[in-house]
Amino acid sequence: MNNLLIQIKNKIGSINNFFKINPHKHWNFILSIFLILICCLVLFSFYLLYQIKNEQIFQVSKTEPINTVLLKEPMLKNINEIYDKRASNVLDIKSKPSVYSDPSL
Repeated sequence: MNNLLIQIKNKIGSINNFFKINPHKHWNFILSIFLILICCLVLFSFYLLYQIKNEQIFQVSKTEPINTVLLKEPMLKNINEIYDKRASNVLDIKSKPSVYSDPSL
């Protein structure tokens, strides 16, 4: 029982020693944490690249466009008739000479 208590006390003492100011130990600890983090991120990026290459994630499914009518056909026919009448009026004006009455008479 005494050995167990001594071991627990030593573990707690080593944790307390970590919080004492020791720049060399702390910089090594920070460096090792970031090195492990960077390695994990690189491995995860390769995993994502592999998954995307095999089209298992981030798939773009091709959907058929829905045919919708955006114009009202009767209104479109009406407008086309108006422009056809205007075009025929322009052709009439160009082809037939207009008769002007002489205002001086």
